[in-house]
Amino acid sequence: MRLVLDAMGGDHAPEAPVRGALLFAREHPEHEVVLVGAPARLDACLAREGGAPGNVHPYPATEVVEMEEDAFAAIRRKKDSSLRVGFELVRRGEAQALVSAGHSGAVMAGALLLLGRLPGVERPAIATLLPTLKGAGHCLLLDSGANVECRPVHLAQWAVLGSAYMRALLGIERPRVAVLSNGEEPSKGTALTREASALLRRSELHFTGYVEGRSLFSGDVEVVVTDGFTGNVVLKTTEGAAAGVTGLLRSAIERGGLPLKLGALLLRPIFAGLKTRLDYAEVGGAPLLGIEGVGIVAHGRSSPRAIQQALVAALRNAEAGLRAELTRCIAQAASWLPVRQRGGTRGLSEEQRGARR
Repeated sequence: MRLVLDAMGGDHAPEAPVRGALLFAREHPEHEVVLVGAPARLDACLAREGGAPGNVHPYPATEVVEMEEDAFAAIRRKKDSSLRVGFELVRRGEAQALVSAGHSGAVMAGALLLLGRLPGVERPAIATLLPTLKGAGHCLLLDSGANVECRPVHLAQWAVLGSAYMRALLGIERPRVAVLSNGEEPSKGTALTREASALLRRSELHFTGYVEGRSLFSGDVEVVVTDGFTGNVVLKTTEGAAAGVTGLLRSAIERGGLPLKLGALLLRPIFAGLKTRLDYAEVGGAPLLGIEGVGIVAHGRSSPRAIQQALVAALRNAEAGLRAELTRCIAQAASWLPVRQRGGTRGLSEEQRGARR
């Protein structure tokens, strides 16, 4: 399998992407990584790391899509940007997936402009796996940042894509699906959530109704759909809460004297396991579901470990051959989904606003 990595994307590029690619390449010698970016900077990074192994291949690109740029305009104008060049490699079949920690709106724009949507899909969505206390151990949240303004059909389609994804990748035969709302009663929510729920009640999915934010981690459902604005706020609030709780716990242990420190030492394996489940670096990245191909959106602050895990996520998605299953499920849902309406790019948040995951 050949994976493309946007080596110029992210706060710590190109150092973190290069080091992450090397970590992945050493653990997966049977697979290849194409590092796309500025040749001189890539060469310098690789030289500091002792050179590139045989399964890491630098590929030149002289431009970068900056975070403040309009995503669609930048992808169209900067034909030699690392992101566009990477997507061109995937489009030509020279690679099977792309990973980027850069401008996530530009990742969406590049995927739409160069790879396109799956048949029947109106809007791709960023799908983020969250840990749960029980059940399957994971809940898929989508959209987690790509589409601010949505219509009910988008949430319904994401429910179909999310269910197919959890079935194909995690082996959950009949995932439970819910719409994120401010209460579990059918009268709660907004016009968007109520209309989306009405659509999903007509579907063959295992639709359970509304869930509140607390249910994202309970294990009571496996797929939760919402608009990209809400999803992104939830995601970043979760990241902040996890970091805050960890910091408070560490501070309490440090103030507690020797007995608490000894107790913490005994609990270190448990703390390490908890950190692994909560740390975004261990998840790596989130797939763009609904595109023709595999695109993984990594965190803008990705460390080498996070990049390594994003490449692992790309490999798993590419090996799973999701296209056929996602396309089949969207086609089957045509009996209850409204007819597709082509409305341009209005509402695709990050492409226009320069936000990132």
